[in-house]
Amino acid sequence: VTAFTNVTVLPMDGTGPIENATVVVDGNTIRSVSSEGLVPDGAKIIDLSGKTMIPGLIDVHAHLHYGSKDILPEQPWQYDVNLDFGVTTVQDPSASTDLVFTQAERVAAGLSTGPRVFSTGFVLYGALGNENANTPDIDAALHHVQRLKSVGANSVKVYQQSQRKQRQWYVAACNTHQVLCVAEGGGDLWMNLSMVADGFQAIEHSLPNAPVYQDVQQFMAASRTKDSYGLAY
Repeated sequence: VTAFTNVTVLPMDGTGPIENATVVVDGNTIRSVSSEGLVPDGAKIIDLSGKTMIPGLIDVHAHLHYGSKDILPEQPWQYDVNLDFGVTTVQDPSASTDLVFTQAERVAAGLSTGPRVFSTGFVLYGALGNENANTPDIDAALHHVQRLKSVGANSVKVYQQSQRKQRQWYVAACNTHQVLCVAEGGGDLWMNLSMVADGFQAIEHSLPNAPVYQDVQQFMAASRTKDSYGLAY
């Protein structure tokens, strides 16, 4: 148990700053935030006089795991920078599968210092190429989702699968394996709307058309689909 004392706290409920607050943390859980100065017996005390505390920020579109040339650093500089700016959780919606889940496990095990890391791993790529996720039928979609989930993916990114039925297979596969199904929007409003109708939990990047009128806004809002920057409609 740790008690952070004499700190200015900026809460997220609009009530304004709490001066000279005490924040009690038990493991990874915030137990209390108060101006009463109550410190549990035996707690480690850290005096933060003159400092300000905010809730940890969450970056839901953080590409941190490319460009390492298959080298796994013991302490990634990207993690240090994110922590310096208050980012304590990241979602990487396209990453080197081997790198991102290995480093996420290192953070979870306390071997590296960094934000909590969630990721899709490498995208389920639809275009022809060496990294193509060939999807001739729903069984192939189930296989691709299962292999990514088995190494730690909490979501998968369906990237440029050219046929709507293929994208629908991935939604069904994700529902079966209970992972989030995220789509690359591709800059096409009509394709985006079809993916919303098909049940994708999120669409990467902003909608390409502006302004967006009530018909699209209400459709998006009713679907509960979000874009990858966390925006609900």
